[in-house]
Amino acid sequence: MEEQLAAIAEQLGMDELTADSDTVDMEEKGLLELPLAICDLQAVEELFLDKNELTFIPPEIGGMGQLREFNARSNKLDQELPPEMGNISTLEALFLEDNKLTWLFDTIGNCKQLQGINANNNELTGFPESLCECAAMEGLYADFNQIVELPENIGNLSGLTEVSLNHNQLNLLPHSIGGLVNLKMLRLAHNNLAALPPSIGECTKIKGLFLNFNKLSRVPEEIGTLKLLEDFNLEDNSLVKLPQSLCKGECESLKGLYLQNNKLAQLGFKPKLMPALRKMSLGNNAFTAQARAEAEADMAEAGIEVVSGDPASSS
Repeated sequence: MEEQLAAIAEQLGMDELTADSDTVDMEEKGLLELPLAICDLQAVEELFLDKNELTFIPPEIGGMGQLREFNARSNKLDQELPPEMGNISTLEALFLEDNKLTWLFDTIGNCKQLQGINANNNELTGFPESLCECAAMEGLYADFNQIVELPENIGNLSGLTEVSLNHNQLNLLPHSIGGLVNLKMLRLAHNNLAALPPSIGECTKIKGLFLNFNKLSRVPEEIGTLKLLEDFNLEDNSLVKLPQSLCKGECESLKGLYLQNNKLAQLGFKPKLMPALRKMSLGNNAFTAQARAEAEADMAEAGIEVVSGDPASSS
C-alpha cells in the first residue's frame, strides 16, 4: 500500500501520504475519480476533495472508519451519495456545497455523531427521513436547492441551533418544527410558504426569523411566545394584518421588524409598546397617506429608524 500511496502523492503533487495519515488534502487536484486506495486509509479523520471534477463518490468510502469531516465542495457530484457512507459512525460534518446532488443518502441516520451539513447550491428535493435520527445535529444549511418539504419528524433534531433553507420550494413546515427548542436562527426566505404552524411558538430560543419572499397572508398568534426574537423579516409576503400578540409587544426583545412589500392597511400597534425596537421597514403596503404619516410619526416618537430592507438578512 505504501508504494501505491507514494505514487498517488507524487502524481498529484501532494505532501507525504501514508497509511497513518489522519488528514488527506486532495483539494484542486483535477480529480475525475477518488483513488480507491484512499478509501483504505483507516486513520483518516479529515478528507478534503474540494474543487475537483468528481461526479460520484465510490461506495468504498464507507470503509473509512475514523472519518469525521468529509469535504467535497465545488465538484460535479450528482444524484446521491453512496449509502455506504452510513457505515461511517464517526462522521461529524458534511461539506457538499456547489454540486448537483438531488439527495444525500438514506442511511444517514446511522451517523449518530453528525453535527452539521452544508449542502448549499445543489439540487436537493428533500432530506431522508432518517436524518431525524441524527440527534447531535446543530447546523443544517441547504440554501439554493429544490426542497419541497421537510421530514415529518424534523423536530426530533432538538439540538439544532441554526437552519438555513433560503431559496427553495417549501410549501409548508411540519408541526414537529416546534421540537427545535434550541433553534436560534431560522432562515426560510424565498420559498412558497403560505402559513406557519402554530407550533413555531415553541421554538422559544429563536433570535432571528427570516420569512421574506414567501406567500404568507397571516402569522399565528403563537409568535408572541418568542420572547428572545430580535430580528423578524416578513418583507415581500401577502400580510393584511399582524398578529395581536406581536402588536401587544409580547416579542419583548424585538429590535428589527421588516414589513415592506405586503398588503398592510395599518400598522396595528403603537411602536412605543416595543421598547427594544430600533428598525422597521414599511414601504409599499396598502397604507393611506394619513395612516402612513401617523405610523411614521409614532415611529419617530419611539426613536425607531425607518429603513428600506433588512440589513441583517443574508438572503
